[in-house]
Amino acid sequence: MKRKLLATALCLSVAAAALTACSNSDLSSEESGASEDSFTYPITLEDAYGNEVTIEEEPSTVVSVSPALTEIVYALGGEDKLIGRSDYDDYPEAVFEVQSVGPIDLPDTELIVSLDPDVVLASSIFSEEAYNALTDAGITVVIIKDESDIDGMYTYIQTTADVIGMHDAGAELCSSLEDELASIEADAQENVADEDLTVYYCMGYGEYGDYTAGGDTFINDIIEAAGCVNVAGDIEGWSYSTEQLLAADPDIILVPSWGYDAFLVSEPYSELTAVQTGNVIPVDNNLFERVGPRNVEAVRVLLDAALTYNAALDAAA
Repeated sequence: MKRKLLATALCLSVAAAALTACSNSDLSSEESGASEDSFTYPITLEDAYGNEVTIEEEPSTVVSVSPALTEIVYALGGEDKLIGRSDYDDYPEAVFEVQSVGPIDLPDTELIVSLDPDVVLASSIFSEEAYNALTDAGITVVIIKDESDIDGMYTYIQTTADVIGMHDAGAELCSSLEDELASIEADAQENVADEDLTVYYCMGYGEYGDYTAGGDTFINDIIEAAGCVNVAGDIEGWSYSTEQLLAADPDIILVPSWGYDAFLVSEPYSELTAVQTGNVIPVDNNLFERVGPRNVEAVRVLLDAALTYNAALDAAA
């Protein structure tokens, strides 16, 4: 359990960084030299640290020290460019064949330098120490700005695509995801939205505190896209309390699979109506907590849970 709690703490630190990030587009057509019909190098963008970064030509090799960004590289079909990844990268399974370079905040910079990548992708949790070590060695580092709403997912994907030389693939992926999400949202509006079905997303619980997704987070947008109401939508950030959870007594609770069994039998969570009625759903937390293409799958997971919940109510009526 301690290992899982440490993993949750890491996830929380990544999520917290997202709250301070700008949700505006990282890259403009004028900066990149692109028009509506073309995309060309060099490109210049402002990273999450406020640094101006110029990429002179399409990168052939990439190191990613962000699980979310690594997922995007694979979703774009850019895995052949990937020569390094963080210890926490675990999706897709093929990523384990890629050289690991250490943790996401302070990786082995000497190893990265030895790999000699054209660009290093990192998130806002990347340490200044690692950034300085790599840039002093002449390595281009791009700290992709995190996003705090589900619309920002498209910016996150497209910026990553532009940085690694896959602009067209990024546009196609974003278009496909937009269509898929629109279909799911239409289903949710028709079948769930009028029910005021309340949802609690559990990021952490127990002796280290209760953590969820407030109204200013992209997980809140995932919940709302599924036609549901986030019981923590009136707070900012990620910190909650057991008392607030008990008072809200949500219809559905989403719990990471690693903590599901313990949640059901732990006091005072076992007193919640959702626990007693079987409406606590184990989920892959990475679908919800990593900004990227699989956020759309997260919306579908919640919508399916909501439809099942409503069907059970109808059957009992």
